[in-house]
Amino acid sequence: MTARFELGGLAGGMPRRGTVAAYRCATCATEVTIEAVHPFRCPAATLGDSHHVLHPVVVGPDPKPIEDPNPFVSYGRSLAWWAFARSHGMSEDDCIALTREVADGFHVTPGGPHDEVSLRVGAQVWVKDETGNVGGSHKARHLVGILLHLRAAEAVGLAPGPRPPLAIASCGNAAIAAATLAQRAGWPLQVFVPDTVSDSVAALLDGLGAQVNRCPRSPDLPPGDPAVLAFRAAVQAGAIPFSVQGPENGLCLDGGRTLGWEIAEAVEAPARVLVQVGGGALAACVGWGLGTAYRLDTVQTAGGAPLARAWARAGGMATQDLGAHWGELMTPWEDPHSLADGILDDETYDWQADVGVMRASGGRPIVVAEQDVVAAYEMTVEVGARVSPTGSAGLAALVAEARFGTARADEPVVVLFSGVQR
Repeated sequence: MTARFELGGLAGGMPRRGTVAAYRCATCATEVTIEAVHPFRCPAATLGDSHHVLHPVVVGPDPKPIEDPNPFVSYGRSLAWWAFARSHGMSEDDCIALTREVADGFHVTPGGPHDEVSLRVGAQVWVKDETGNVGGSHKARHLVGILLHLRAAEAVGLAPGPRPPLAIASCGNAAIAAATLAQRAGWPLQVFVPDTVSDSVAALLDGLGAQVNRCPRSPDLPPGDPAVLAFRAAVQAGAIPFSVQGPENGLCLDGGRTLGWEIAEAVEAPARVLVQVGGGALAACVGWGLGTAYRLDTVQTAGGAPLARAWARAGGMATQDLGAHWGELMTPWEDPHSLADGILDDETYDWQADVGVMRASGGRPIVVAEQDVVAAYEMTVEVGARVSPTGSAGLAALVAEARFGTARADEPVVVLFSGVQR
């Protein structure tokens, strides 16, 4: 039988884990072999062109999981870095040992029905809580896959010489996850943050050994997030993109899929899943991990909704054609603002994948009013959750539906709590 290849593993019916066989650019269809060292960006992308993104190409059948409480060990055979390492002669035992060293502390995060939230919003709410994950959010899932690839390349002798610094642009959770992992690995890290970053987060990053660079907005800069612009300049100068944005480093779209696999094993389909969106990697990975039996809706705030705007502009355009029109469809949002400041990315960088998983699953983008973002956060405080306003933004969609009387009591809905309130 001829194997079916799927971008990211999203196939009809049941969730697909499979084995990563290659990478393919969602914009230009350029393919990169699994043996490639540091396949961060599409080789067809020219300097300064951020409108390309490599997606994992998955071939079935699903490998047998390894019995281990760490999802990066359990699902290791389905991860791209693992396939890369095995292609260069690393044994499975060596892959397991490296995973336990680099991805120490990861576990299947708690999830289950939340009776109090369900009662308040008039729906069957199931909460997946990532606040106890490494770094306090889901972000480390994206980053540890990059770090595992880097370490595997060193182990097989394909990355000689001194280590260049890692670099990331983030306003909080991703930077904290990056600094946590980098400190463990003894790898220098440059963090580029907006000048509005809180003093407590900046102090935490400094304590974790990161070099913190504040990036103010200025009319003299090109459109877009100034922290991202500074990050890209650092990468052009030789830093490794330790990013949770697929166009900057497609390897971040590998490990994030573990979250979707965990949800799929715990929540029976069909179910609706609400995912808060900033840069978009979370929704892409969860959607790929879940498969099309789960409807995935994305959630953004009225103060910053570039994905919903691109969705409307795209209309019925074929998903594979979106990248050719990136500059027309996905444009920077002017003056992003919300209490959920962690999802105020000027652009939804992984928007192509987000549109793809929504279309395939029958989902849609939802834009919520600021009052619902605030109400959702206040609700989590009242029920004793430790999640931030950013991490509870997906719940805001259910708060809005309850306010408008459109909530469905018979529909199971999954929301993600990710990002500790600091």
